[in-house]
Amino acid sequence: MDNLPRFIFYTSGIFIVSAAFTLLSSEFLVKISDPGVTGMLFLLGFGLVYMNLVFVSGRRFMRRLQGPNPAPYVFALMVAIPPLVWVKIFDAGLGQSELTYMFTVIVACGLGAYFGHRAGQKAQARFQQNLKEYLQQDDSSPENN
Repeated sequence: MDNLPRFIFYTSGIFIVSAAFTLLSSEFLVKISDPGVTGMLFLLGFGLVYMNLVFVSGRRFMRRLQGPNPAPYVFALMVAIPPLVWVKIFDAGLGQSELTYMFTVIVACGLGAYFGHRAGQKAQARFQQNLKEYLQQDDSSPENN
């Protein structure tokens, strides 16, 4: 695998970012248990953050690859591990909302991987087209003749 160093860098980076976000936002986990709109908004916010982490990293990593790659799904796993472990090990004050939070994190990471993979393949096509145009432009420049 030519991209192994890049893959390890991305994997460790998003794991650290996910763990940092989990630690810094752990005080707000209690808000998920609030009934009504407040709890839903906090739950949606957490889901969107984790989904965006996976989406952006997956799309960016896949841009320079050739064809489909399972990397965004590995990224989703690495993003989901810190919040799921944190909720299980420490009493986050979620009560009965713990399973809802865990389900939301898993679904958000899965959606981020799916959409990140699709966006990454589109970015691959754009990157390869731009590279092809750049190389053709460089070959046809008057300096080379």
